[in-house]
Amino acid sequence: MPRTVSDLVSSAENLLVKRLRRLAAAREADEVLLEGPRVIRQAVAAGVRLELLAVREDDDFEIEAERRVSLSRALFRELSQTSTPQGVLAIGHAAPAGFADALAAARRAGWPLVVLDRVQDPGNVGAICRTAAAAGAPALVVLPGTADPLGAKAIRASAGHVFNLRLAEAVWSDLEDLRCLGASVSGTPLEEADLGSVEALVLGSEAHGLSRPLPAVALPMAAGVQSLNVAAAAAILLYELRRRIAA
Repeated sequence: MPRTVSDLVSSAENLLVKRLRRLAAAREADEVLLEGPRVIRQAVAAGVRLELLAVREDDDFEIEAERRVSLSRALFRELSQTSTPQGVLAIGHAAPAGFADALAAARRAGWPLVVLDRVQDPGNVGAICRTAAAAGAPALVVLPGTADPLGAKAIRASAGHVFNLRLAEAVWSDLEDLRCLGASVSGTPLEEADLGSVEALVLGSEAHGLSRPLPAVALPMAAGVQSLNVAAAAAILLYELRRRIAA
């Protein structure tokens, strides 16, 4: 049975508090920092093991974890990464898959890999992960220069649905034998693009675009509009893929 320990922590010098601060800045090994009831429940439903549950003093949240502590209200406010803290933090364990596993999952489902190329804003990365999971995409890989999809901010932006995806890191050489299609401001119009043969859909940063030249699909835009937020573009493309896969 999981062990549960309930302690009240109020010192900023506590080792656990220092660990939570480190995880808020950068993930360590397979550890992930989770915040908010919705994110934590979604992570657990997807199979994430909770090592620690930290609940704000006088609040209550019941879910299975190896250890449970209470944080003073002042300390919780300092540790929370949101403007309206929801009273619960957790440390879980979730490791990315290998590239081969992610590719196999995509192929089994008849989906292309979703690939992020230097998408640096973790909020955008998390939003894309959430949309990918909602649309039914099974796997997502990140190229160098992309924000960590298992970082604290990206997890929050995904509402925990990042854990529904088979995640992996990749380099361009992993993709060289795949039929890749990039998203760009110029390329084949979406309605004319052959999405059925695509094995990897590559989304680049808004600032720099794709880091390699690729055949591209373009979304129509009104005169005077130069680009679309990458998360918004991803949503359009992913749901168009879903529509065509289901057809």
